[in-house]
Amino acid sequence: MNFLRNEEPYLRVTEYLKYKNSKRKENEKWNISAMKPMPSFLYANKKVDVGGTVSLLTGSSVAKRGVTNFDGNSLVKGRVFVANGITFKCAIDDASKPEQDIAYSIAKVPNTLMQSMVVVKQKNEILIELPICDILGATESGNHYFKLGSFALLEDDTITEIEIQYPEGAKITLEDGKALFASARLSGFATYQKR
Repeated sequence: MNFLRNEEPYLRVTEYLKYKNSKRKENEKWNISAMKPMPSFLYANKKVDVGGTVSLLTGSSVAKRGVTNFDGNSLVKGRVFVANGITFKCAIDDASKPEQDIAYSIAKVPNTLMQSMVVVKQKNEILIELPICDILGATESGNHYFKLGSFALLEDDTITEIEIQYPEGAKITLEDGKALFASARLSGFATYQKR
């Protein structure tokens, strides 16, 4: 392989996956030689309630363009994702609208939501935990994503949780017929099978 043809992010992710694979049990190792990291995004859009902890993914989530690219709440076997950034958007719109028809935005985020947390977990391990106000603050400098200080690995065939954790007693007043919609997106590299 001519490494000079690959850009630094690709090389970093490749080395990171090799390192993570070396720490796995022998019978759980990935076939790294057949994995090709490619720039990708994971996302989940959902109409959400306000208060407590709200999951953007469930076991009954179905991969559907514009709604989520998770099938259920995990990645398919052999496809892992290395996240290097996250963004969050929301909208208040007609409750009857489907998630894919919503114009998600970083503008006019309700204060209660700004003070909430976005948490991404696998195997009861927190991979990402950030206040929404800090994620949105990254956009003030022209970035679309909050850049993570280190990679977050979402393993294949493993239940993934993406949650909004509201402050205690959180409330958002909505007009009749309106609902709150939330969108969480992860940027990074997904692995695909090489030819």
